[in-house]
Amino acid sequence: MRILKLLAVLLVAGLGTAALWYLPNRPVPLDPPPGGKLKSVSFAPFRDGQSPLTRVYPSTGQIDEDLAAIAPQVAGIRTYTSLEGLEVVPELAKKHGLQVTMGAWLSSKLDKNEAEVNSLIALANRYPDTITRVIVGNEVLLRGELTPEQITGYLRKVKAAIKQPVSYADVWEWWLKYPQMAKEVDYITIHLLPYWEDIPASVEKGAEHIAWSYREISQRFPGKPILIGETGWPTAGRARGAAAPGLVAKAQFINQVIRLAGKEGFDVNIIEAFDQNWKQKLEGTVGGHWGLYTVDRKPKFSLAGPVVENPKWIEHAALAVIAGSALVGVLAASGPALPLSGLAALAVLSDGFASLYLHAADLGVHWSYYWQDLTLTAVMLALTGALGLCILMAAHRVLAGRALPAESLRGLVGDIGYGRLDRVGAVVTLALTALLVAWSFLIVFDGRYRNFPTWYAAVPALGLPILGWLRAGRRPAGTDWRSAMAAGSLFRPAVTVARTPVRAPRAELWLGRLLLAGATLTLLAEGVLPVDAPLRGWLAGTSAMPLSAIDWAHPNVEALVWAGLQALLSLPFLASARLARLARAARPAGAARPGEVRP
Repeated sequence: MRILKLLAVLLVAGLGTAALWYLPNRPVPLDPPPGGKLKSVSFAPFRDGQSPLTRVYPSTGQIDEDLAAIAPQVAGIRTYTSLEGLEVVPELAKKHGLQVTMGAWLSSKLDKNEAEVNSLIALANRYPDTITRVIVGNEVLLRGELTPEQITGYLRKVKAAIKQPVSYADVWEWWLKYPQMAKEVDYITIHLLPYWEDIPASVEKGAEHIAWSYREISQRFPGKPILIGETGWPTAGRARGAAAPGLVAKAQFINQVIRLAGKEGFDVNIIEAFDQNWKQKLEGTVGGHWGLYTVDRKPKFSLAGPVVENPKWIEHAALAVIAGSALVGVLAASGPALPLSGLAALAVLSDGFASLYLHAADLGVHWSYYWQDLTLTAVMLALTGALGLCILMAAHRVLAGRALPAESLRGLVGDIGYGRLDRVGAVVTLALTALLVAWSFLIVFDGRYRNFPTWYAAVPALGLPILGWLRAGRRPAGTDWRSAMAAGSLFRPAVTVARTPVRAPRAELWLGRLLLAGATLTLLAEGVLPVDAPLRGWLAGTSAMPLSAIDWAHPNVEALVWAGLQALLSLPFLASARLARLARAARPAGAARPGEVRP
């Protein structure tokens, strides 16, 4: 009978877990886009282990393979350099029937600039039918590496040497700041990336934002041809204001842009063909995930739909159910029998922990590329996994027992009990929370390229209060709910009461305060939009978006969730601090303070 109850509980919990995985991964239909191929995509054929930063470049064979892979879907490509092994692109593109917008990379390295420009001129003259236009320099003014006069010199040199139209590419607002550049080019190349705008736009308003910005440029420079040289949407990384990365979001955005371009006659280049993990060094996780294809050269979705946010959700759900069921089985076999309600609660907790942990592990591995990111991921997963197991073991002990005895207040530092579960639970709680606090303030003050640690925080922020709530149901009569929630005794087989404490829980007090401060600052700095971006733009004179562009209906949900998790996580720590104050208030007049010796 006990086995049958266990199997029934695991089955119901497993079905519930599968349903929770399915809900955010329901297929999203897309209207088939008009026309056939995409007109143009950005082409940077770097693979893992290759990067212009390390000067390890793709081979001719790899470039040929990449062009062959995208040729059925696109009519043309845009490159950003005429060196670094990409000199072979025009010849190979001709072989695959692709037109090329060839670029020359300009930077503060003047000798390299000359080599780039000379190579561009030579290629444009050698392949006049394949290279239909060229772009000299990409966001050089944005990076502040050259002056408008220096860029103008390179533009004039190229225009005098080739027959194809010549342009310079930069963020659309920088053309408004440096309007003199327009007379030096045959066509204006603007970058319109709603995700990176000072006031980010949601995917629902992405096409509207592009149309508005395009009109601003066309009205400022009437009669000048315009190329949208970059537009796209990331599939991984942190949210910025209303702009949240995702696979479905990218598919919807690209679908909208194709329709907008067809309706308005816009000339559009999509960024980009393949994910580029090396860019994470410059722009964080989000920088490496703008591709229509993964770094393994697999298409992410079909433009005709339907699209699923996590195509592997069935495998992940199955792993979560198997892992959660195994945890329940081990705990049930190693301790006293649980009532049906206790078994059900343990199964829900186990499946929930397994789901959160597997999702965090999947994102951590997928989003990390460089060794420092992989190391941080490993540390966070180790701490999160250890804490989750401690919470499950402590919950099993509570669910299997009766009323918990009372004991004096204990702290996480210096008085962590004598059992292994007490020690490990306290140390891991302290370490993980301290890391999350540090991460929170880094996001607030230097967060442009930092991910929110939402999935790492979910286990402690949800698990610790739930454990406290379970303990509250077993606390002695007449004790405060905080006695069951106090961080210092969450993993002990007893409930804290407001007596004179053994040690003032200063660590808990400061962690609780810092978590609340982090939550508040997160709401202010990231809740609606990243406030530092428009401030910098307005100070630099490059922010052309009006305040009315703020999408109040689409706040940064990821930031709000992260702030909420910090507030939840603060509860056990503030409960300890509150009990300490109650204990001091209840101390008889004239009694010695903890640790105080009186004659």
